[in-house]
Amino acid sequence: MKTATAERDTTTPQHIRWFNKLRNASIRIRLLIAFVLLVLIPAGIIILSAVFLGFQHGQQRVINQLYSVVILKDEQIAAWIESLQLHLTSVIYPHQVSHLVEPLLQNSPDTPAYQHAYGELRIQFEQMLATTDLFEEVLLLDRDGRVLLSTRHDHEGQVHATQLYFWRGLQQPSIQSLASATSQGRSSPVVVSRPVYDQDGKAHAVLVGRASSQRLNDIMLQRAGLGETGETYLVGTNFLVLTDSRFEDGANQVVRLQTNPIETVVRTRSTRAGLYRNYRGRPVVGVYHWLPALHMVLVAEQEQNEAFLSTYLILIVNIAIAVVATLIALFAAHFTAHSIAVPLADLAHIATRIADGDLKLTVPVQSQDEVGMLAAAFNRMTARLRQVIDNLEQNVRELQRAEANIRRINAYLLRDVAEQSALNHLNHTLQGCQSLDEAYTRIIPRLQDLFVGQTGALYRCTPTTPRLELVGWWRQPAGDVLQTLPAACPALQSGRRFTLTRDQHAPGDCQTCPIYAKRPILCVQLQTGGELFGLLHLRIGRIDIETLHNQLLPLVIRTTDLLALALSNLHLREHLHEQAIRDPLTGLFNRRFLYTTTAKMIQDMHHQHSTLGLLLLDIDHFKHINDIYGHDAGDAVLRAVGNVLRAQSRRDDIPCRWGGEEFLVILPHAGHQDTCDRADMLRQAIAALKIYHDGTVLPPITVSIGLAVFPDHGRTFTALNTAADQALYHAKHSGRNRVCMAGLITKEAS
Repeated sequence: MKTATAERDTTTPQHIRWFNKLRNASIRIRLLIAFVLLVLIPAGIIILSAVFLGFQHGQQRVINQLYSVVILKDEQIAAWIESLQLHLTSVIYPHQVSHLVEPLLQNSPDTPAYQHAYGELRIQFEQMLATTDLFEEVLLLDRDGRVLLSTRHDHEGQVHATQLYFWRGLQQPSIQSLASATSQGRSSPVVVSRPVYDQDGKAHAVLVGRASSQRLNDIMLQRAGLGETGETYLVGTNFLVLTDSRFEDGANQVVRLQTNPIETVVRTRSTRAGLYRNYRGRPVVGVYHWLPALHMVLVAEQEQNEAFLSTYLILIVNIAIAVVATLIALFAAHFTAHSIAVPLADLAHIATRIADGDLKLTVPVQSQDEVGMLAAAFNRMTARLRQVIDNLEQNVRELQRAEANIRRINAYLLRDVAEQSALNHLNHTLQGCQSLDEAYTRIIPRLQDLFVGQTGALYRCTPTTPRLELVGWWRQPAGDVLQTLPAACPALQSGRRFTLTRDQHAPGDCQTCPIYAKRPILCVQLQTGGELFGLLHLRIGRIDIETLHNQLLPLVIRTTDLLALALSNLHLREHLHEQAIRDPLTGLFNRRFLYTTTAKMIQDMHHQHSTLGLLLLDIDHFKHINDIYGHDAGDAVLRAVGNVLRAQSRRDDIPCRWGGEEFLVILPHAGHQDTCDRADMLRQAIAALKIYHDGTVLPPITVSIGLAVFPDHGRTFTALNTAADQALYHAKHSGRNRVCMAGLITKEAS
């Protein structure tokens, strides 16, 4: 019999023999194995899913942050390039071409005219270098590419006829990257050039500026959003590093950097991101962005250890929670198996003993016959089963609590993902805004989506008043919102980034604020670089202190940081634009603004069959004022005249400083008589000025004014300007302090 059983065991497959052994094992062992499998398999799936999704989310978050840094650097470089072009344009004014540039082209170097023009231009070039710090060299080339004048004497006489920036500069203002001929620590990789036109619009020469590499290095070395291990730098198409690195020393300078990601970006002219090892051999997360204007690659990277630190911490916490929950479940499984198996074994043993007649182990019964023994056995078995059921219910409750903990953790993760997505959406919205007004208009809906269930309002700083003006609000009646906040608001005077007021601790001023309304409020300043841009109010409602500090407050701080940085960038952009179109001394519009607006304005007057007046003013004997009282007094006179022009101008008028002591005013929809009357009113107002300088009153000043009206005196700005200039000439030679219309004198001094 044993031989037949052994033969069957040898022919049965191994897994079937294991299954038979498990099926014939005790109830306790089978329950324990089943519980272990039910706990370990879901726990393993949860841990692996959390690790995979955590790394995916963390990597995408870091890449998005680096991409934001790249966009910010791209905008700063674009603003730098625009500043280069604007300042190069202002080196030589069009009216200076005839007496500064043409003598260099038409005379030999030993003639007095050449020497005078050479000295004047050199002074202007060197003054521009000293005041702007934007260029390292400025050159003037003739039409053959020969250097007529350079801020570096040793470069004069060189021929740049083969350079691309020379040929482009003959046609139009251009910018060229010299990344293929430079590297880190050498001259600037950017050259801007523009033609120098004569009065007939013909290009006589080319003005070239080599940009200073220090400004480009300063932009790249800023660490905003890069942490302690991040950096940004530029790489040319020849893989030469064009800017300094934060982590270099003098002995190990990186000059050439040729990696697979950079080669791909240079070849495809696109933006790439990913994980790789940088030039220092460190594992980093990086974004490679192609700059089409400069033909360079902008690299932003951060070491993976720092970039994924928060992701690692979240994964460690999740894994630790999953492991603890698994251990608890295993302990509960072991306890459950023991509590089920032991009572069943005892019940079987007692039933066997009762069947054997051992009545001492039985529950006392009323009778000693077979029915009494059977009733006692069933009563005992029922009590044991009831105890087993109670133990099972307790284990189920413990498993439900563990499941609730897992659901709560998942809810936290989903909330974090939703908040990050909302912040990314807000950041994308701000990146697409072109002005502060547009940004403030589009912020409120994004804040409403971000702070779900909260009411609030946003205030902005105004440059003219110390108060804060309301931008918008959400989820509250308009009557509960202040239109302005005083500068003495406790949220602005506390000296802290945010102010939290609760019912029993609210300052007196906050208790009278309509936003307070006997509910806790959170006020957070929008501040960056020490400059305040606004204030965010949140009426937080009924929320526990732990949720407030662990969830809501960090989200509010991240949101205000993002808003402050974006508003700061837009404010800087508008400030730079205002500087580009305004004369710094008088605050009036400059020639550049006038050239960009008059053509369209004259075209509009033509379509509307309307007229347009042009006033050309010149201060009488202005050189006499400078010679006797000094240039500071002359500046005071120019500012006073500029103030009169601004004060006397209508909303559509365009007052402009034309150059030196000359001013130009555009009067839309003004005919002959209106133009004449307005000019005489300005002449009288300027003559009535009392100008103080160094505690003394300067002598009265007068102006001569030449007038021209569209379309009678010309159909283009150039024609009108020429007619007004001839009228001004007539006013000057007729005794000054008078108004002269093109063709006849209409108003004179009494």
